[in-house]
Amino acid sequence: MAGASALGLSAGAAAAFANPLAVSANAIARREPRLASRAAWPAGAHAATVSDDVPVPLHAFPDSATARISHLLRRAGFGETAAVRDRFARLGVEGAVDHLLDYERIDDSALDKRLASLAFDTAKPRDLMRWWLVRMVHTQRPFLEKIVLFWHGLLTSGFQKVGQGPQMFNQNELFRDHAVDRYGVLLKAVSRDPAMLSWLDSRSNRKSAPNENFARELMELFTMGPGNYTERDVRESARAFTGWGLREKSFFFRAGQHDYGVKQFLGRSGRFDGDGIIDIVLEQPAASWYIARRLFEFFAYDGPSDETIAPFATTLRESGFSIKATVRRILTSDEFFSGRAYRAKIKGPAELVAGAFRTLGLETDGRGLDGLIGAMGQTLFLPPDVAGWPGGSSWINSTTLLHRVNFAHHLSSAVRRQLQQQLPRARVEAYRADRQARIEGMIALLLDGELAPDQRRVLDEFIQQAEGGTKRHGVRQEADLLSNVDYLILASPDYQLA
Repeated sequence: MAGASALGLSAGAAAAFANPLAVSANAIARREPRLASRAAWPAGAHAATVSDDVPVPLHAFPDSATARISHLLRRAGFGETAAVRDRFARLGVEGAVDHLLDYERIDDSALDKRLASLAFDTAKPRDLMRWWLVRMVHTQRPFLEKIVLFWHGLLTSGFQKVGQGPQMFNQNELFRDHAVDRYGVLLKAVSRDPAMLSWLDSRSNRKSAPNENFARELMELFTMGPGNYTERDVRESARAFTGWGLREKSFFFRAGQHDYGVKQFLGRSGRFDGDGIIDIVLEQPAASWYIARRLFEFFAYDGPSDETIAPFATTLRESGFSIKATVRRILTSDEFFSGRAYRAKIKGPAELVAGAFRTLGLETDGRGLDGLIGAMGQTLFLPPDVAGWPGGSSWINSTTLLHRVNFAHHLSSAVRRQLQQQLPRARVEAYRADRQARIEGMIALLLDGELAPDQRRVLDEFIQQAEGGTKRHGVRQEADLLSNVDYLILASPDYQLA
């Protein structure tokens, strides 16, 4: 692999670096809906032999309170620096979850000032992508941005149909306003959202010709999943949303185009409007199971059993579809901290990029980040279809994996510049003495201290070659060595997993 060769590794070391990464691409691509057998995993990974339909963990969950907090911060956010992680660790898991979910109490005015100074034109796709990525990297409310990312993937819309203008920005802010609200409140707001009205053609929904797109996706993608409604339910639901449209790019109800007649919907009869349809849908047993499963799979792991989902569906239903209550229960559950969940999800491109910047404490104005995640397979505000991004194994192929490795090189270059400023010549020798502690600290920060033996050998050989390949070892050489070690860690198979 070109990146390994660029570091000056021997052919053997380069192969040791490249092969686990290539194997990882193959293995984690098959992580969903099932895992491969032990033989398919990189050396040092923990995986039992499995049947065709029972997923098992890539790794055992480390017996460490710090690892639990790091896992929580990756899943309920994007990851944090060692200093921030340690502050969360002092709160304990439940205290950390409370801090993340009760984000309204956290001052994020510094982010507002940062964004104002960058003067993004959020009506334009690239500026809006940069605006959101800067939010992800620099917010003091990481859970808020993570749950907005969830809603963007579930209740999605895109510029390719909505067009340029404020609508996509406004939808993103709507998700932020109702991020942990009761789900019915969010759904009713989304049903009136101009971006959604355009995306699913509700703006042309008239009583003489009801448009069924939103009515269908409301049940299939947003609340119950396929198989829980009939085509008649779709038609009757579409009637209830007639007259909902746009005037000057804002929601407008055209009373003359609304069908006020009796509808027969999911076994109920009445003169329902759109809000009434949403209320009936959320009364269906399938709805609490579907939304609880979608939330659980986003935050914990894919393919949970019905037995696993049952308590979360119960919480969702009994709390009146409170997203906050349900997510809180997920994030404090034994399942969330099980081997099934640990390093078991492939990081999406936005998660990978935002998480790396946050964890390394690097500054960014978002320039170029939209292109980076686009090359990795995710262009925010431009989903592939109404179902959003499939995620999972779709994130990994030979092309996107190469861009992930290139991103690791991009980050290591930023780290190199940082190190050159932090290593005065007079302190190089002293810093060299502490080098191993710094390296172990990076392994702990980025991989929870879990580094496969073959990757450890690559690091050791690279350090030996770097030290033996030059007669004079100064600030630049030391910064190069340390940043290249970071590169190997960031490009490792396990760093691709959340």
